[in-house]
Amino acid sequence: MNNQEKKKLIISIDVDSPIKLMNFYRINNVVFDQNKLELFYETAFNRVLDFFNRLNIKATFFVVGDELQNSANIKNIILQAYKSGHEIENHTYSHPFGLATFSEEKIKEEIILCNQIIEKITGVTPVGFRSPGCSINSKVINIVADLGLKYDSSGFWSILIPLIKVFQSVLFKNGLNNADFGSVTNKLMQYPYIPSENNWLIPDTKSRQFLELPFPRTNVLGLPFYNCFNLWAPSIYTNYISKKTNKPYMMYLFHIIEFMDSSDGIPEELGVHPNIKTPVKDKIQKSERILSDLFECYELTRARDFVRLLLNNNCIANEK
Repeated sequence: MNNQEKKKLIISIDVDSPIKLMNFYRINNVVFDQNKLELFYETAFNRVLDFFNRLNIKATFFVVGDELQNSANIKNIILQAYKSGHEIENHTYSHPFGLATFSEEKIKEEIILCNQIIEKITGVTPVGFRSPGCSINSKVINIVADLGLKYDSSGFWSILIPLIKVFQSVLFKNGLNNADFGSVTNKLMQYPYIPSENNWLIPDTKSRQFLELPFPRTNVLGLPFYNCFNLWAPSIYTNYISKKTNKPYMMYLFHIIEFMDSSDGIPEELGVHPNIKTPVKDKIQKSERILSDLFECYELTRARDFVRLLLNNNCIANEK
């Protein structure tokens, strides 16, 4: 298969720190101070940038504004990632859960503040957005589009979503601090599309200059296909799926925490998070195997280039 026949693969990474993850798991009795936060960023980014450099990957980092705003060291880390050719996009100012339930004013504030902070660091205005916890609906989509961004990549549905909603209080000691995942259903498309203003799950026939870039899921059972789940799942499963997946395009998601383990000063209370106790060396090796399989049938591209191509040429992909 030559490059012209290959489908497109976008690598993205959500920069959710232990502070944001403890909020997710409602862990309220642990102090993770500024020094620990800066050490987390330094260690994690050194590893992830080395990993991406070895594989010649230019990724899209979705960052949280308040952690950048409050630290010159973290600002410099993000700037170095940008100078290395990676994209820096909007993951809200404070990483609030249940964004889709917020007022329009609060949603705008979260997006605008994060945009401003990123632009001050990189000199480039963000064009991509991802909602914390994938809490998304038409209201959020329309606000993001009206603010001038070019794409959202929060669309995520799998069979695990309804299961988590039902069993979260059983699976996790304090439940989860995630009001909802928005108005997502199993009707969510698995290819890039222009979302309708009235219902973001429906492709719009109008030439709206805005795209939804959803996450993939397996055809059988609708299981998620992103790195955190794949690290947790048995290798026989991930080896098979990563070789056999045949999506029109692939938005493959990492989280920065996957480049850390419990020996890196991560609060032991976060042991509830998948793969925290797995040695980082093992996680990196398995991640590389998965990407190696994906490289066989997908061609790497940066999100901005992909979005620009589709919007400029009016060649929105069709599901196959």
